[in-house]
Amino acid sequence: MSTHVTSPTGPPALVAPRTVRSTVLPVIQQQVSALEPTLSRVCRYHLGFIDEHGDPSTGGVGKLTRASLMMAVADGVGLRPQDVQAQAAAVELLHNATLLHDDIADGDDLRRGRPAAWKVFGTGLAIHAGNALQALGVRIVADDAAPGHTEIARSFAEALGLVHAGQARELTLRPGSDDSLAVYEQMVLEKASALLEWSLRTPAMRAGKTENVLAALRDAARHLGIALQISNDVEDIWGDPAATGKPIRGDIRRRNPTFPVLAAMVAGNPAGEKLGQQWHIDSTTDAHLQTLADLTEEAGGRSSAEQLSRSNLETAVEHLERAGLSPTATVELATLFDRIANRTA
Repeated sequence: MSTHVTSPTGPPALVAPRTVRSTVLPVIQQQVSALEPTLSRVCRYHLGFIDEHGDPSTGGVGKLTRASLMMAVADGVGLRPQDVQAQAAAVELLHNATLLHDDIADGDDLRRGRPAAWKVFGTGLAIHAGNALQALGVRIVADDAAPGHTEIARSFAEALGLVHAGQARELTLRPGSDDSLAVYEQMVLEKASALLEWSLRTPAMRAGKTENVLAALRDAARHLGIALQISNDVEDIWGDPAATGKPIRGDIRRRNPTFPVLAAMVAGNPAGEKLGQQWHIDSTTDAHLQTLADLTEEAGGRSSAEQLSRSNLETAVEHLERAGLSPTATVELATLFDRIANRTA
């Protein structure tokens, strides 16, 4: 089966960002504006609607990746954007809740190129703001009574639980152990793939599609999540901070063992062994972080990561092609998959 979908009329047009934003953002803005005033201000700041002084901002709410995936699938199963508008808003609220909490857990000072919410408003308020976004997402999904709502609501609750399980698993992941790569994969399936899976499957559930379609979209999401997370891991070590909006090597600074590091440490070569020794030295100087990055690359961690990310992206597209969506939507989603996994969407 081909792993690349091509259009007979040239490169496909993606779901228009203007369409996704005009459909999803009004719901998000309405929901967060109705929160308790202080929580509303923290959430609106994090989402890019206002600046730290409360003035309107053009900082942006992010790429709306999960909403874009959902609406592309909706088109592929014959639904209108409005048919999944509430669910698209809910998944973006939940995703942003995880970002609020991740910034605190990781101690990241920046988010999307400006101070993270916890740096502006304090840790306590940022935690509660993240919880508030989760509650909003749950309520939006629970209040919907359209076809398939019971299955959709149940799967949303499951996705929320998986995200928290993945975040906890990430904090307990230890490099160098025999099962470290297996634990990493399970963590990614929970933390990264769960929301992608819900985004892809929800329109199919709404349209009453068969289990074969749902299974194909599930498998596509799981492999896309792995490709995305590994690409993100590579970007953290060797990426451009101007593009990511976050400082480089934050994971290494925190000694958070991402895939390139885990792969390097179990490579069984001198560079990997030296990396294991240097990893436990209590130093966060730029020189030491550079040494850790260099050893990771020398041991083969970067090449292994990039190869595995590409492989999972190809597998994700293969599963997508089994879902039986419309040809236009399949092309559009395959292009979105590529841009998401390669951090250009």
